[in-house]
Amino acid sequence: MLVLAAVTPATAADTLEAGFAAPPPAARPLVWWHWINGNVTKHGIEADLADMKRVGIAGVQMFDASIYLPPGPVRYGTDTWHEHVQHAIATADRLGLEFHLMNTPGWSASGGPWVTPERSMKKLVWSETAADGAPALTLALKAPEIPSLKFRTPHPVGPQRNFYRDVAVLAVPATATRRTPEWERKTKLEEKSLTAPPLDLSADGCIARPQVLDLTARFDAATNTLRTALPAGAWTILRFGFTSTGSTNHPAVPEGHGLEIDKMDAEAVSFYFDQALGRILREAGPRVGRTLQGLLFDSFEGGPQNWTDTFPAQFRALKGYDFLPLLPVLTGRVIESPTFTEAALRDFRGAVEALIAKNYFGTMQRRAREHGMVLYAEAQGGPLNPVSCGGYVDVPMNEFWLPDTAPRLPRIKLAASVAHVLGRPLVAAEAFTAKPEDGRWLATPATLKDPGDYAWTAGINRFILHHYVHQPTDDGPGFGLGRYGTHFGRLNTWWPLAGAWIDYVARGQFLLQQGRTVADIAFLQNEDHGYAFPTAMTHTPSGYDYDIVYPHHLATMTWRGGALTLPTGPAYRVLMLPENWTADLATLRKLRELARAGAPIFGSPPLAPAGRRDYDGRDEFNALVSELWGDKSNVPRPPIRPVPLPAALKETGLTPDVGFPALSTGGELRFIHRRTADAEIYFVFNHSDRSATGDFAFRVPGHQPELWNAITGAHADAPAFRTSATTTTVPLELEPRGSIFVVFRRTATAPHADAPKTTLASTLQIAGPWRVAFHDGRGAPPEATFAALASWTTHADPGIKFYSGTATYRTTFTIDESRGRGVPPRATATLDLGTVADLAEVRLNGALVRTLWQPPFRVDVTPHLRVGDNTLEVRVANRWINRVIGDESLPTDLTYQPDGTNKFTDGKLNQLPAWLYDRAKLGDKRRHSFTTWKHYDATSSLVPAGLLGPVTIEWRTAASR
Repeated sequence: MLVLAAVTPATAADTLEAGFAAPPPAARPLVWWHWINGNVTKHGIEADLADMKRVGIAGVQMFDASIYLPPGPVRYGTDTWHEHVQHAIATADRLGLEFHLMNTPGWSASGGPWVTPERSMKKLVWSETAADGAPALTLALKAPEIPSLKFRTPHPVGPQRNFYRDVAVLAVPATATRRTPEWERKTKLEEKSLTAPPLDLSADGCIARPQVLDLTARFDAATNTLRTALPAGAWTILRFGFTSTGSTNHPAVPEGHGLEIDKMDAEAVSFYFDQALGRILREAGPRVGRTLQGLLFDSFEGGPQNWTDTFPAQFRALKGYDFLPLLPVLTGRVIESPTFTEAALRDFRGAVEALIAKNYFGTMQRRAREHGMVLYAEAQGGPLNPVSCGGYVDVPMNEFWLPDTAPRLPRIKLAASVAHVLGRPLVAAEAFTAKPEDGRWLATPATLKDPGDYAWTAGINRFILHHYVHQPTDDGPGFGLGRYGTHFGRLNTWWPLAGAWIDYVARGQFLLQQGRTVADIAFLQNEDHGYAFPTAMTHTPSGYDYDIVYPHHLATMTWRGGALTLPTGPAYRVLMLPENWTADLATLRKLRELARAGAPIFGSPPLAPAGRRDYDGRDEFNALVSELWGDKSNVPRPPIRPVPLPAALKETGLTPDVGFPALSTGGELRFIHRRTADAEIYFVFNHSDRSATGDFAFRVPGHQPELWNAITGAHADAPAFRTSATTTTVPLELEPRGSIFVVFRRTATAPHADAPKTTLASTLQIAGPWRVAFHDGRGAPPEATFAALASWTTHADPGIKFYSGTATYRTTFTIDESRGRGVPPRATATLDLGTVADLAEVRLNGALVRTLWQPPFRVDVTPHLRVGDNTLEVRVANRWINRVIGDESLPTDLTYQPDGTNKFTDGKLNQLPAWLYDRAKLGDKRRHSFTTWKHYDATSSLVPAGLLGPVTIEWRTAASR
């Protein structure tokens, strides 16, 4: 990693430097603070929040959830529960922490026992009855199948039975046998990527529009009887209605469990807001908007919804026509032609997306703003389109999981694009979530750096740590989120030294929240694909960044100053169109306008009109496609050409925003670029297990490059750089998984082609012996002496072998006068700890030097050394793993579900110990650790622990030229 010795003092006038030196709360991470199944205490609340303040966390997003763990005493919704919630808000207020609420019990999505079936999420259902044409028919129409409802609520207010309401009765020819391929996916009941089929106007096997007969007025719902006349022939009678989907919020405690609210009914959503949040807001009083600042929506797992009571009228207002005569397309039947049917289905899905966005998120945002609160939302999953929903979200969110963020890149980029296009300054993420095999106390700040830095380059600039589970007592490791997540929090063994990593996150996020993202490429996305868009469309050559834009964003673009510019600030140099897409007429007209203005637009023509109104205007559609893409009789070079992105970039002459040196093998170099009124801020990251050394060419000519190190807080002018008419080239050396900020703020001074070289002047090995004090007990002696450094796991004393916690190594070493005279006066002394498992706080001669949380564990100690005796103290923290494994050989009355019962619950604690809440019985606790999930057994492998070394001091001095 680049080590910067020179630190430019921050001044009040320089907000960039001041904010980097002392990041504001908005730059600091939040945590997901899960209260698990009533296991809550006021002591735990106060201890958790005070610890967050100590370590530099900005605040909490609080959940009440039930995740496979035994019940505790503070039950959701009771007076006692509300008392604890208000105690938490008041404590956060006193400490100056942000407090946000998950909007529902559980983490998905918005439901509870106050939601009746009539107010719940709804879906369209139908039954089919065969009939032959006759002048007078009397038919009994069976009702569609209605799913039953299931609840965990211990004492429901009344019997909860599903309901059914009729919508329409239609007759269609039974001889029309053509069906839409994969039609179930196209009714907004599945989250799948859809490819637009080619134009097909054939009528074979289709239902002509006049052949759809509306018999609704002739149906008596009270007796399920249809009395009507039908033309001669075989007919199918379709009885359409709607019912509750039966979806419930989860994983909620029984007292908070119930049906999900109807996401397309604004009145129902407003009712839900009052029921779920009203009392909390009333009792929080003046703290609402001051401390209680946010409302949270986790990723949507509530299942599909495609209907609501007023859907026909709302559809008509959105799309300009009546959808009821086209209901048969939702059963897979084809009306008029395959292309007409696909257009109608697209309109239907678009209406569902728009109504959920407006009536669910829009209503929640409006109600939150009434109280001075903002909306954080992972508007993803199920029927949601995060772009549609993003217009009603103040802080768009996504998520990334350990150990690798790369698989989430396209979805993170979509959330970041929403923020960029709409001018939202923050893009948050549920950060470092872990599957069971990647959680279980494996993570350290060093292992978190790679996925975290990757997420930054994808556009995230506020981490929300998953998870910091509420700890009702001080028995560690304590409660977790079932089998999932990374264990952040006050009972984690390395957490006492976590502040240095939190400061790194805060410094980096402060810089990444400045100005706006610079992206050269805009990928136009088809509205139809929703969240499951094809990710291959966003592959870009190295050194270019992109946003994803939708047709309604395109409508506000203008071509000026050589860029496609949005009113909110983004300016793109190239517009790439999707593959296998459909287009509405407004989009084609806008593409023509931009192309005529000179905008570089590339990509294939659309296959078909997008919606029904575009289908009806297909003469204009065909003319626009011909004008923009040409045909055999048209101009030889049409305004838009179907060339791939690399060719488009070459044709436009657009050089990379960052030119990277080649990596030897594997990995990649990544970046993100933020622009303010007076600064260009680049973050470059080596997503590789090998060092990256070479020239980094930034598309910023004539400016002085500065290197800002978010780990140390230091920043200084780059020691070497070269300039050209278009770029500034900076030689950099990034260690494996290393990163640096490169900032351009002022006109360049005289370039230096080569960085100053240093040479090794002297070396001192610090061999010990080491006195090691074990601070946390847990079976270890208060102190031991290590003649030589080795992992604790090799020690003969089982208390040390299995120790998990913090320990301080102390030794003395001497710098005699001869060595003092032999070291040049301007030499820099670097302490190298060698291998550390897992974090180390360094003190030299009583002075705190720094906390080291990632390799290489090196730090400048020049100001702290003295001739004569020196005392070195290294406080080391390891992980919980070894103590948990060691405890498996100790007796216990705790029982866990054995493997082979259920993969989701194998390992869960069956019953809470009596001593957990009755401290008079604490003598019954026979283990040093207490876990609510069994991740290890006595035969599991231990992990290295402690200071392993070798420990040396190196003096380096400037090499003579």
